[in-house]
Amino acid sequence: MSNTHPDQALQPATEPMLEVRGLVKRFPVGGLVKPKHVHALNDVSFSVARGQVVALVGESGSGKSTTARVIIRLLQPTAGEILLDGVDVLKSEPRKASLDFRRRVQMIFQDPFSSLSPNHSIGYQLERPLLIHKRASGKQVREKVHELLATAGLNPPEEMAEKFPFELSGGQRQRVAIARALAVEPELILADEPISMLDVSIRMGVLNLMQRLKEERGIGFLYITHDLASARYIGDRTMVMYAGHVVESGESTELMENPQHPYTQLLLAAVPNPQAGLTTKTVQARGEVPSLIDPPPGCPFAARCPHVKDVCRQIMPAKTNLAPDHWARCHLYA
Repeated sequence: MSNTHPDQALQPATEPMLEVRGLVKRFPVGGLVKPKHVHALNDVSFSVARGQVVALVGESGSGKSTTARVIIRLLQPTAGEILLDGVDVLKSEPRKASLDFRRRVQMIFQDPFSSLSPNHSIGYQLERPLLIHKRASGKQVREKVHELLATAGLNPPEEMAEKFPFELSGGQRQRVAIARALAVEPELILADEPISMLDVSIRMGVLNLMQRLKEERGIGFLYITHDLASARYIGDRTMVMYAGHVVESGESTELMENPQHPYTQLLLAAVPNPQAGLTTKTVQARGEVPSLIDPPPGCPFAARCPHVKDVCRQIMPAKTNLAPDHWARCHLYA
């Protein structure tokens, strides 16, 4: 399935495979007289290397899924660059993504119940990408289908190929979605909340499968989630997103153990900690999330921040390096 030797994928590559630079997305709303825009993404920049998992965390409406949909070319960005191995795909493929791009970059959607067609067998839905992208032909197609199902932990593969989606559990459907993404031998997978609709008991199996694919095949992942525990478990790096802005980024363990942005501290304070008891929340939420339609100037978290200063309501803070490979957008550290 892959030309990458397992030993070569144990450590992430140093050179980025995917580079996102200054990504901006505006959605028009309202009439023609006074048009307004939803500021969904604002100057989003990051990179993903081969064999690396970058976790993008934040609450609902922060812009996580929009980021993935812009990268996969389901949405056209308002501004910015998307580079795959140094080539800006927005300039080389301005109208729609090429077949080669769609082979190299795949996406796993949040809902395993709607991402598969109910009218076709699992085997048929895995055969289609193999044929379209010419990854197999003739008798090889069925063999590849069985190999993909076995890789995703769906056994016995011969029986699973004959089933229809309604005959599978949610966890099995999500594994089928992963197998379908693997069919074209991608280099990068965008996983948008892949475990949020699954039972807690089977989430770990899906995460371990992604971890194994990263290590054995050198696949890069952009892992989108609101679950900080899973981000820490699987992510090499974690980025924290709020109101369309990336407000903090760092190596996952460092960021989780030493959060600097008040919003990151708020997210972590909301995670239950049985060892610390029930009265350890040091950051209290207040105020409301700012409107994304013509948002006010300054830091988007200012209205909720317990450390807010006058400058926070006037000027958007720049990135401040806090430690090697760890930065935050906050005037507390300017």
